[in-house]
Amino acid sequence: MEQTLSISKFTSPYPNNFSPYRRKRKKCAPTIISQALQTSESVLQANPSTSSYVDNDLATCHVLPDPITSQSLSSLKQIHAQILKLSNVASSAVTMEKLIKMYLYFDSYQLAAAVCYMALSSRALSWDSVIALLMEKGSNPYVHLLIFRELHRLKIRFSVMFLVFTLKICSEICKLNLGLSIHASLIKFGMADETYIMCSLMELYANCSILDYSYRLFYEAPIKDPVLWNRLVALYVDKELLSESLQLYNEMHYYGITGDAITISKVLHACGKIEALREGKAIHTQAVKSGLSCNHMVGSSLVTMYSKNFSIDNARKVFEIIENKTVVSWNAIVSSCSLNGFLKEALEFLDRMVESGLKPDLVTWNCILSGYSRYGHDYKVFEVLRSIVGNRFRLSSSTITCVLRSVSNLGLLRYGKEIHGYVVRHGFMGNVYIGTSLVDMYAKCGNLTSSQKVFDCMENKNVHTWNSLISGYVQEVQLNQALVLIRKMKHKGFKPDLATWNALISGYAVQGLSTQALILIRQIKSDSLKPNVVTWTSLISGFCHKGEFGEALYFVSEMLKEGIEPNSTTVSVLLRASAAIPLLAKGMELHCFAFRRAFDTDIYVATALVDMYSKSGSLRNAHRVFKRISNKNLASWNAMIMGFASHGHGKESIRLFEEMLKSGLLPDAVTYTALLSGCRHSGLIDEGWKYFDQMQKLYNILPTVEHYTCMIDLLAKTGYLDEAMDLIEKIPMEPDASVWGAILTGSKIHNNLELAETAAKKLYRLEPYNPAIYLTMISLYAKENRWEDVEDVKVAMNALGLKSRFGWSWIAINKKVHTFDVERSAHPDMGEIHYQLYWLVYDMKKMGYVPDMSCVSQNVKSEEKEQLLMGHTEKLAVTYGLICNTRPIRVVKSTRVCNDCHTWAKYLSNMCDCEIYIRDSVRFHRFVKGKCSCNDCW
Repeated sequence: MEQTLSISKFTSPYPNNFSPYRRKRKKCAPTIISQALQTSESVLQANPSTSSYVDNDLATCHVLPDPITSQSLSSLKQIHAQILKLSNVASSAVTMEKLIKMYLYFDSYQLAAAVCYMALSSRALSWDSVIALLMEKGSNPYVHLLIFRELHRLKIRFSVMFLVFTLKICSEICKLNLGLSIHASLIKFGMADETYIMCSLMELYANCSILDYSYRLFYEAPIKDPVLWNRLVALYVDKELLSESLQLYNEMHYYGITGDAITISKVLHACGKIEALREGKAIHTQAVKSGLSCNHMVGSSLVTMYSKNFSIDNARKVFEIIENKTVVSWNAIVSSCSLNGFLKEALEFLDRMVESGLKPDLVTWNCILSGYSRYGHDYKVFEVLRSIVGNRFRLSSSTITCVLRSVSNLGLLRYGKEIHGYVVRHGFMGNVYIGTSLVDMYAKCGNLTSSQKVFDCMENKNVHTWNSLISGYVQEVQLNQALVLIRKMKHKGFKPDLATWNALISGYAVQGLSTQALILIRQIKSDSLKPNVVTWTSLISGFCHKGEFGEALYFVSEMLKEGIEPNSTTVSVLLRASAAIPLLAKGMELHCFAFRRAFDTDIYVATALVDMYSKSGSLRNAHRVFKRISNKNLASWNAMIMGFASHGHGKESIRLFEEMLKSGLLPDAVTYTALLSGCRHSGLIDEGWKYFDQMQKLYNILPTVEHYTCMIDLLAKTGYLDEAMDLIEKIPMEPDASVWGAILTGSKIHNNLELAETAAKKLYRLEPYNPAIYLTMISLYAKENRWEDVEDVKVAMNALGLKSRFGWSWIAINKKVHTFDVERSAHPDMGEIHYQLYWLVYDMKKMGYVPDMSCVSQNVKSEEKEQLLMGHTEKLAVTYGLICNTRPIRVVKSTRVCNDCHTWAKYLSNMCDCEIYIRDSVRFHRFVKGKCSCNDCW
């Protein structure tokens, strides 16, 4: 056996001729010996430090000697020599324990092993006592292995539990060679078939990444008892072979072997991870039959399994029947609710837990924290963090990473720096997950320099750390630097994974570099990596971000050709593309797809559906989807409030806002942008001032340019032009084109040419190539018959290369888009359209319609002006929809609807009893029975 073990080459620091068994018969008082041992033990208590190992290799590790301890060791040897002279003292269990402790303290493992040998041979100590003494030495696993080696040299017969404990240590530090040596010796001495030893060997091979050896060992076992079956199944779950673990469990059940509580808990964990609800229910039934369903561990695992399979009702039922609930049981149900977005219910269970007399631990609070973070309630995360700190818990790595994620989402760099300080003060910088979260936080907050510094200071990095920094450079459009990082990453021995390439693909796509993005996809394939759904979604998302929605939809078809099915994120991105075009039919197809795949329950998909339906003119469907969202986050509320606002339902926006506040959510800057948009589209001046003042006073939200633009537009359109100019003077930042554009629009509505000229001068400087500014001034000059000024503006446009006529409208009929533009591009049915439009106008005039000639800026006769009005693109598109019998008629226009077309559409909706939707560059107009949803305020 001695030849088999590889640890026999370890060099002892003591002379070979030293023998602790040499005795001289000279009497010595036992009291003096006891006092000497106590004195020597007091040295141990006064100086509890121990030597550390220089090398992790057991064959070469040694201890650095200390002069002071060397002197004490010498005195200990003298005391030991005196003890050996007294047979009654030497055989004392207390004496043996103290000697072993002292030799272990001085790292004299050879002598400690010799004393162990004597104690075990004389049965003064049991093997359990020796194991306990070795565990007292501390967490260094080599201590036990050194004692094992010395005892092996003395040819002692080990107990089963000592061998099990030794193999466990080999497993923990992955000493495969030593484990193999021990296994060979066990086979030689006929002990390898002992159940608990086999379990330890299986665990050793599994932890050393050769699980096949574990299965082979199990397969060759002469008797496969329940302990072996349970251990094998548990190992497969631990190694994330979840489907295989369920197959093994089924095989075990087939042979009539019942799983124990640990195994059932682990396979339930597997069912939760792979969403195997049917298998989970079957295991639940078996647990009930075996009487283990009342076990706290099994009960908690059942709750978790059902929650991860989105069966929250079953999770609650299981929880309620658990008797004598522990903190673990409560944590399982709180986590269940948080995981599925039932955050209100999670808090209710938290209250019940406190009422039951149990105190929530850090895991409980982390469950609440992760729920808020997962569902976008980032401000709530900070409230929970205050509760954790208030209860004097020390933050865990899970807490910190979760909070940093919310900091990243909100861009709160100052809070991120405070958490970074906490991390440094409490020694968390060595944690690779926290370090990666800090790199990611700084990058997403736009502080790439700090992100790079944290990255450089990290001793331990993983692929995710590199990916976070690479994503930061991609976000800052430093694509070349990102490529340099990928090369460094490879040089350091890290292989870029799909997440690495996906970040770069997204960056290229956002910049409109589709060719480079596609080259990267081909490169991924050449590196033996298969582009996954995230790869294609990154590409599609990039095109959507750039506004190239047609390209985005094209790559969806390419993705499907590759055999890759869209996931919930892909659907969310595509819904945003459909909303931006907007294509209601395509959006409804995506909704059906999401419904079939159960993606519509995803909070992000549901929010994207609300946004898509709102922007596609189907406000009723948007509100229907919104009401079905079980646990709305702030983005969901914002989308619906903005939907009502863009359709001119300002009071509905306000009602929804107040409802959101009652639900406990706090508004953000986007919420107030949506709310103020609702006020400006509905002419609600008092309400607009109320919420504009409220946002900073109540919620400490500083107004941005968007908020000021909403208020200025509201004041200008309702005729309060002087107040609008006063507000511009109070803007703390430089007014942009949107601010002066609002003044120009208000000036046009209320015929204030002087103020319009002031706004136009500002706009000429800010947006010199925007033709809408020049055309608005042409319209105003034409209205005042200032034709020389009209010509001057046209000359300026020609000098800049701008067209004096621009704009288009389109309508989708039978999944085909029909576009009408001012260039008079030929449409196959243009003759029929003009004929139908002529008779529509003829009938409208009988009802009181009078064409608004002020909408024509050309200096021509009235008859010609009327003909020009007949050529407006929205009239052509609506007329074509009427010819094709499309109901309702939905038209998208690139510019604002003019007064004449607005009046014409109202008459048409009443005359033909049809519903007409026109989405212009500002808002939606819904015409029904002669009225528009904007109430003539646009």
